[in-house]
Amino acid sequence: MKPDKYYIDASSFLEVTSELADYIMQEKLGDAYDNYIYEDESGAINYTKAGQDMFNNYVEIIEVYLRNVSIVHEDQKENDNGKTI
Repeated sequence: MKPDKYYIDASSFLEVTSELADYIMQEKLGDAYDNYIYEDESGAINYTKAGQDMFNNYVEIIEVYLRNVSIVHEDQKENDNGKTI
């Protein structure tokens, strides 16, 4: 029997995966983290190209870990019900 899945709404799922990915980057890079971010003209902090690639990679890894413990994005519910997105 498959374990129940725990569906998380889109904004919460994105917030959790983004926060975790950024935290991992900061922990792994230490002081070098500053080389992977920049402040744009409006004052927003963004990732460089290399930083964005690293961030995206960590988000994918985190999603796999969450999926392995049956925590998934709410959009997955549609797939589980036989509907296509």
